[in-house]
Amino acid sequence: MKIRAALTSILLLTASLAQAGPNLVLNGDFENLDVSMWTLASPGGGGQAFDVDVTGSPLADGTNRVFGDLNTTELGFLRQTISTIAGATYQLKFDLQRWTTDPQFPPDNQAQVKFGVTTVFNESDLTGDWGTHTLIVTALSASTLLEFGNFNNDPIYWNQLDNISLEFLRGPNDPGDPDLPEPATLALLAGGLVALRFSRRRTTRS
Repeated sequence: MKIRAALTSILLLTASLAQAGPNLVLNGDFENLDVSMWTLASPGGGGQAFDVDVTGSPLADGTNRVFGDLNTTELGFLRQTISTIAGATYQLKFDLQRWTTDPQFPPDNQAQVKFGVTTVFNESDLTGDWGTHTLIVTALSASTLLEFGNFNNDPIYWNQLDNISLEFLRGPNDPGDPDLPEPATLALLAGGLVALRFSRRRTTRS
């Protein structure tokens, strides 16, 4: 009975850790044509827009709606204000692409992410197909401005952004969370308890 109770507790804890919280970003995949929840500052010109992925890269999807920066001369920002908990920790994820039709031409671009007053991501003069970036961030107030900066000073390059999500991880007064075992560790322990239970059954029968 003790093994069964321990196994049940571990399985419930594993499930709770594996469960993702709701996405706090509204229209993070830009599929909703109403983009009023986003504000756009594009000082370098009108090269930033919500549109389909037209790069033609190996991972491109011409039916998928994304945010793109084709040609701007200054760092422009895509912004959304998020309701947060001061001191709480969150997981920020987004897909980013820096693509070119002429790889021999040196890139002149920048991708930057700010969470409140903190710059949490900043890369310059790089190219690459779609890739997912995952960051752990901490809110400093009850309202946090999430900003994605893009700069791309050439018409043969694209900076594109998609699938933005922000999920709650733990509260500011939850010191036990960082010490909890990883779900994989809990699953391994649960497997060991199952094996031990079957081993005891066999011993009892013999």
